[in-house]
Amino acid sequence: MRLRTVLALALVAEAMLTGAAAVIALALAGWPGRGSQLGLPLAAAAVISAAGALALARYVAGIVRRPLLAIHAAAQSGAAGDLRFADPGSFAESFEATAAYNALVKHVARHLAALELDKSTLESTLTQMSDALLILNPTGELAMVNPSAERIFGVSAAQAIGRHPIEVFHHFELDALMRRVEQERTSLRSEIEVHYPDHRVLRVQANPVVGPHGAFLGSVIVAQDITDLRRTDQIRQEFVANVSHELRTPLASLRALAETLRDGAVHDPEAGPRFLAHMIAEIDRLTLLVSDLLDLSAIESGSARLDVGLVSLEDAVNDVLAKFHLVAERRRITIRVEALSGLPPVWGDESRLAQALANLVDNAVKYTEDGGTVTVTGQERGDLVAVSLADTGPGIPAEHLPRIFERFYRVDRSRSRALGGTGLGLSIVKHIATSHGGRVEVQSTEGRGSCFTLLLPAAKARTATRSSP
Repeated sequence: MRLRTVLALALVAEAMLTGAAAVIALALAGWPGRGSQLGLPLAAAAVISAAGALALARYVAGIVRRPLLAIHAAAQSGAAGDLRFADPGSFAESFEATAAYNALVKHVARHLAALELDKSTLESTLTQMSDALLILNPTGELAMVNPSAERIFGVSAAQAIGRHPIEVFHHFELDALMRRVEQERTSLRSEIEVHYPDHRVLRVQANPVVGPHGAFLGSVIVAQDITDLRRTDQIRQEFVANVSHELRTPLASLRALAETLRDGAVHDPEAGPRFLAHMIAEIDRLTLLVSDLLDLSAIESGSARLDVGLVSLEDAVNDVLAKFHLVAERRRITIRVEALSGLPPVWGDESRLAQALANLVDNAVKYTEDGGTVTVTGQERGDLVAVSLADTGPGIPAEHLPRIFERFYRVDRSRSRALGGTGLGLSIVKHIATSHGGRVEVQSTEGRGSCFTLLLPAAKARTATRSSP
């Protein structure tokens, strides 16, 4: 039913009430011919008519107000954050108005849900992103600092927000970049170094945020940690330089020897054979260097296939030591073997493990003075099997210990080259140990010798790990 129909019915009802009251008044006065006595009955009829009209008006007003009050209550609830539908009225106009309001509520709720999803997605992205993100307001104060920025710059968002970057980071180069973005209103990129809480190299991209009418709304700064990339570049450059240097020395020696032989030394019965022997030694050195480079490259890249099986470290160590027996005997070096029997087997590639052990034994014998001692010891350390090689050589200064497993790193370059080393042996040992799930450790005291320990997972521990659910 429509509102105008209700109002028309109300007017008709009011007219009927008024007529009925008049008829009642005339009846009470003894109509007709008794007009002088109509005063009181007419007054009573008027009162009855007015009361009826008031009751009807209140009824109609209630019908009209009910849906309006429902919409008002629903609107107040929505303003407080609790969106809800309004109850429809009993006539067509209120039903249409309520339906329109409920459609609006449904539309707003759908958009709020989409905004909440976007907000959650953005927050999750900003929280999980590995790059540092800084957002500055138009006055240059920090408005947002994501967790990566907290970690990289060593600050907390609670302490940083609302303050200027120079007060938080104390980094003048970064602050100057942010000021340039604000002044020039253009995107800028730079590489900076930070030294707190750790030394890092950052690639910083700073962008202004400009409104539709050119108003400056702030800045967005993204800092990518490229420390590892720069370190890798440096290692690559050092590697190329080291390889070039290691190849240049024997090649220069070979050229000099070849030129000497060409100039007539080849016919000298004493110098000719000696020069040829030097050439063969240099070629062997080149061959060893190339072989080590290929092995290291294959192991580091993971392209070297491991033929994994049960390996007895006792047998592997004894086989390796047998190859160095004559060298040790010639230099009167004593090789002692202790506690190798009874060690549990390990899972691994027997040839690769033998290569790692051979490199360690070779270093121990090579750097031990004539008449010294090399001691090989086996030990169980929880789920690991350890093989230690201790020598009585010159030892390694403490400042060199963190770098001795780097490629081509040498404590004493001249002595290492004189002994025929390539500078890759320990790096190969480290990567072989790592590829087998183990590690290599070193302890050394300058002037008293060194002890290298190869640790590998025992086969029983690996089996238990594989069989566990």
